[in-house]
Amino acid sequence: MCTHIVDFHDRKLRQFKATKGEVLTKYVEMYPEKSSYFELSDKNEKWVFPIPGSLEGVKSRGRTIMKMSDVTFKYPSHEKNTIERVSLTACMASRVAVVGANGAGKSTAIKLLIGELKPESGQVWRHQNMRLAYVAQHAFHHLEKHLDKTPVEYIMWRFAGADDRESLENASMDTTDDDGKKREQPWYICPKTLDLKKCDMTDTKEGKKTRDDAVVPDAIINRQKNTKTKKYIYEVKWQHKGMESNSWQEREILLAMGYSKIVMKKDEQEAAAAGLLSKPLTQPGVEKALRDFGLDAEAGSHSPIQSLSHGQKVKVVICASCWQNPHLIILDEPTNYLDRDGLGALVKGLADFQGGVAIISHNTEFTDQVCTQQWVMTKDKVSGAGRLTEVGAALDDTAMEDSKGPDEIYDESGNKIEVKKKMEVKEIKKAIKEIEKKQAADRKKPTLTEEEGWELGDRLEELKQMLNA
Repeated sequence: MCTHIVDFHDRKLRQFKATKGEVLTKYVEMYPEKSSYFELSDKNEKWVFPIPGSLEGVKSRGRTIMKMSDVTFKYPSHEKNTIERVSLTACMASRVAVVGANGAGKSTAIKLLIGELKPESGQVWRHQNMRLAYVAQHAFHHLEKHLDKTPVEYIMWRFAGADDRESLENASMDTTDDDGKKREQPWYICPKTLDLKKCDMTDTKEGKKTRDDAVVPDAIINRQKNTKTKKYIYEVKWQHKGMESNSWQEREILLAMGYSKIVMKKDEQEAAAAGLLSKPLTQPGVEKALRDFGLDAEAGSHSPIQSLSHGQKVKVVICASCWQNPHLIILDEPTNYLDRDGLGALVKGLADFQGGVAIISHNTEFTDQVCTQQWVMTKDKVSGAGRLTEVGAALDDTAMEDSKGPDEIYDESGNKIEVKKKMEVKEIKKAIKEIEKKQAADRKKPTLTEEEGWELGDRLEELKQMLNA
């Protein structure tokens, strides 16, 4: 639609005129170096995202590491649900564009996925060792209290002690309704077996004795894997008791007691510490990380954040969010404030990134070059609540380093796909019976981990779909 182009170059304005509809083509022919204005490339600037590293039990990039199942949410000030019955999955091969009209519930769904909001109903699950990077639409709020610091000083402050201070500050320690109900049931440590057991709530002498001996977790000190059960156990410091009274307890027991918050906090700390093993929190180390996102040492170490341009601040925020080598990056309107060189570098950097990506953006030129999937948010005409539809699939399903078997790949939901062999109806029915038998046995006497339960459920659903087909 243009007839003229005015280019600001070397502190001067240069005007170019041509026939309507041909201006951009003619302009680039005359000034080939200006082609980067009209295409997304990393010729002038390159971004390098950190390598996420492996996850325990995840042998394929297509294995599910985050999952939302049948989630409904309503803000306290609203009469109607904001989103209803939303289900989605994310893996390290995900390249998702979250699309939909303003107010459809895109940002709300993402905040539920990352744990910033708690669902009214449904489940949100994430791999307990997964590291997540989230860059909010109003990303600069991270920097508001640190405008006098340089970018290097800000990152060194934020991650001192192997913890993300911003994450811990923003994590609400409020008890959820579900945890609150669980805590109404007191627990005690059996003196004979040293196992945690529910207190007897009767008025008997034995019942009163168990309630008098009730214990409450004060903090989780350490975490390790039980060599026999292969499950995580946690060293618990009990309220009003010395450190010598600490004991190791299974994850499932602590969750049943209603202390999911401190368990998840410990999981996040362990995951963060694992992500920092290869990154020295020193001035040269932080300068290198900032260079990987297009910010030179002069701006990184010698310029206060308040003197940086909006585009440079975005680079600082994205670099800081990726400091712990995340397995999944969620970006809410990341194209705001980035120039064409920065946008091209972001596109190419995400293309080479080995973790998962989910992007909320109205910039289709950007998302079309990055994403192979869509989470489409639409408003229900009757209820007005947001509903989500998954379109497309994760195309890149490279096996992780510890993967075995070239004939095994996994789809986006983490289900193994047999490449060479097509299952017969008889085999499908047999596989369904075996899974249902395992699930029934687990209901009577729980032996499966949470991840194994999800895997069996996903596999059963896939087999039933194959049978119906």
